[in-house]
Amino acid sequence: MNDKEMFMEFRSWIISQTDPAYRIEEINEDKIDYVTDAAAAHVEFFHLEYEIVSFTIESPKSEEPLFFLHFELKDLDHAKQLFNEMIQSLKNAASRVTYKVLLSCTSGFTTSFFADKLNTAAQTLDLDYAFSAVSYNELFEAAADQDIILLAPQIGYLLKKAKEILKDKIVLQIPTDVFATYNTNRVMDILKEEIEAREKPAEIIEDIHDPEWDSTIMILAVVKENGKYIIHYRGAEQEAPLERGKIVKETLSLNDIEDVLDVMFIKYPKIKGVTIAAPGIVTNGHLTLPTAGILDVDIVGRFTEKYRRPFILCNDANAAAVGYYANHRDCGDLLLYYHPLGNVIGGAGIVLDGKLHVGKNDFAGEVISYIKLLNFSEDRFDLARTPEGITEYVTKVTVPMIASIGPDTLVVYCDLLTDTDELKECIGKYIPEKYIPEIHKIGSSLWELFYGAGVLLYNLLHGNIEYRPDLENYRK
Repeated sequence: MNDKEMFMEFRSWIISQTDPAYRIEEINEDKIDYVTDAAAAHVEFFHLEYEIVSFTIESPKSEEPLFFLHFELKDLDHAKQLFNEMIQSLKNAASRVTYKVLLSCTSGFTTSFFADKLNTAAQTLDLDYAFSAVSYNELFEAAADQDIILLAPQIGYLLKKAKEILKDKIVLQIPTDVFATYNTNRVMDILKEEIEAREKPAEIIEDIHDPEWDSTIMILAVVKENGKYIIHYRGAEQEAPLERGKIVKETLSLNDIEDVLDVMFIKYPKIKGVTIAAPGIVTNGHLTLPTAGILDVDIVGRFTEKYRRPFILCNDANAAAVGYYANHRDCGDLLLYYHPLGNVIGGAGIVLDGKLHVGKNDFAGEVISYIKLLNFSEDRFDLARTPEGITEYVTKVTVPMIASIGPDTLVVYCDLLTDTDELKECIGKYIPEKYIPEIHKIGSSLWELFYGAGVLLYNLLHGNIEYRPDLENYRK
C-alpha cells in the first residue's frame, strides 16, 4: 500500500467512526473535525515527502490544547490506536470545568465539608467551578491539576510559602469570617475578583541554540506533569532555534517518541543527532521507566539503527547538571540534586573535574539505591510531600554524596525547597561548615536540561566522548 492509498483508507476509516457523543464535520479533504459541546478535535493531513497526520483537541475552557500530537502515517493499526486515544480524550473533555478549586486545612475535614457546600452553590448558580479538599500534607501533590488553591485560616501562616511553590496558581487564604460561617456567596465573589485581576504569566521559552554548535541537532525531554506524559522537543542550529513544541499523552510508549522523530526528520533532514533526556534509570543507552512500562529497553540501539544518526540517552538529572555546569564553569565540582514536584524520589547529576561522572554502568547518582538505608524522622514519602519535610529529605539524601565526593557546589532543583539557608543549617548538623558546598537553587525551567543535553550531543558529534562504539557503523 503506497502513501496515497494509506491516506485514503485511514481517512475513510475515521469518517466512518460515528458516535452520538460527537458530530463529524468535513472541513475539506485534509481537515476533519469531531465536535462536542465542550471541545473540538481537529484531524489534519499534510502531504509532504511522507503523509503526516496531526491530532489536536481545543476547548474554550482551556488556554492550551487538551491533546496534541503529530505522526507519520505509516502503520494503520498505530494510527487507529492514536485516533481512539484522541476520541477518548475528547469525550473526557465534557467533564472538565473551567476552574478547579482546591481547599486545604490541617486534616482536610472541615474544608471537605465546605467544599461540598461550595459545589452545591456552584451548581445552583450555574457557575463553572469544581471544588475539592485535601489535608495540608497532600496539598502540593494534589495541586498539580488545580487552578486555584484556598487555604483555611488555621494554616494561613503557610500562604507565603505556598505561593512561592505554586507560582502558576492563584493561591489565597479564606478570610476567617467567611470560613467560620461557610459563606459560599462570598467565596464566589472572591474567586471572580481574583480571576479577573490575574494576568497570565509570560511563557518561558527555553531556546537551546549556541553559536559554537556547528550542527543541526534535536533534543527530546520526557516529563511527567499533572498525571500526563509530556514529550518536549526542540530543534536547534547555530544561528537560531529551529522548532519547539510538545506532545501531550495520557500514556507513554516508544511509538510516541518515534512519531516525533519521524516528523522532525521529514521536516528537517539535516538534523545530525538527537539527545533524549528522560526520568528513570539509564544504563548505557537502555531505559527503565516502570511507570510507563518501559523495562531495560535499548533506546539508543533501536533509534540509531532505525534513523542512522547518533543518539544519546541521558537521565534528566545528568542533563541538568551538564547544562548548569556549562554556564557556571567557576562552580568547581558539582552535585546537582534533581527532584521535580510530585516525585517521591529524586536523582543526582555529578560533574567532577569538568566532566560528567556517571560511574559504572551509569549508576552514579541513583539515590533510589541507598534511600532505604537512611534514617528519617518520619515516613520518607510524607516528608517528600511538603516544604516542611523536604529540607530533612534533601539533607539526608545529599549528605552521603557530599561526604563521598566533596563537591564545591550543591545545586538543588526542587520546587518544595524554598530556603537554602535552612538546608545549609540542616546539612551542618552532619558535616562541618568548612566542608559544606556552596548551595544554589534553580527554578522549574527546563533550560538547564535542554542545554545540557545539547552539550552532550555536541561532544559526541565532535568525537570528544566515546558512546556505544557497537553502533558506530550505523552513525555513518
